Amino acid sequence: MTAASLLERGLAGEVLADLDIVDVHGHVGLYDFCVPGRSPQSMVAAMDRIGVRQIFVSHYACITGRMEAGNDETREALRAFPGRFLGYVTLWPASAEAVEKETRRRLAEGFHGIKLHSTNGFPYDDPAYVPALEIANERCLPFLLHTWGEAEMFAQVWRFSAKYPRVSFILGHSGIVKPEEYGRIARELPNVYLETCSSLFPYGGIDRLVAGAGAEKVVWGSDCNFLSIAHQVGKVLGARFSDADKRKVLGENARRILAAIWK
Repeated sequence: MTAASLLERGLAGEVLADLDIVDVHGHVGLYDFCVPGRSPQSMVAAMDRIGVRQIFVSHYACITGRMEAGNDETREALRAFPGRFLGYVTLWPASAEAVEKETRRRLAEGFHGIKLHSTNGFPYDDPAYVPALEIANERCLPFLLHTWGEAEMFAQVWRFSAKYPRVSFILGHSGIVKPEEYGRIARELPNVYLETCSSLFPYGGIDRLVAGAGAEKVVWGSDCNFLSIAHQVGKVLGARFSDADKRKVLGENARRILAAIWK
């Protein structure tokens, strides 16, 4: 009997725990619109229904300047569910000194990476962020960037990749626009990865990311709890590339990034 495909298993409602799924893009905390099921308990329940083993989370406070309060809430999620939540430090670039202090403090508390968001009005190459990039390079950390195909962002990442070669740069929301440019940057830069979450995505979008960058350079994220974990997993399960490559996207590539972290 032929083994069921990953898509068939997903459509049948199986828990896909054997895939060791890692979500590299999740969130905790309040935002300025309703986010249902946002508690850590609700998030873990959703993960368990699908078979998601771990989720990287950051707080929305990187958009508002409430850096310390947001990271405190992320820390509490990590402590409530050890091993299920992995923390991104979120930063507000008030000064290089403040960024360095907050980064070192949170990494000492068990956070695993750094997340920056561009809608706070500061570019990713703002001088205040330099200590975070240097620490990430020293410790081989994942560094998630919110992206939307901006020319400025692509130029920054090209520079960052060379200057901080030990950082794993993850480009959030990859390929919603300019999929060819996303594919090229991940294909040509060894420490750049594409992340998949989106509320809207052109038909075949995941396939184009994998074809352009290579399956080893695409990692899965849900944007939970903005978006549904089940919906975001389904985009990968329903793609046209092989089940072996779907396993890479859903967890194996993230595991390789995690294995490189120096604590």
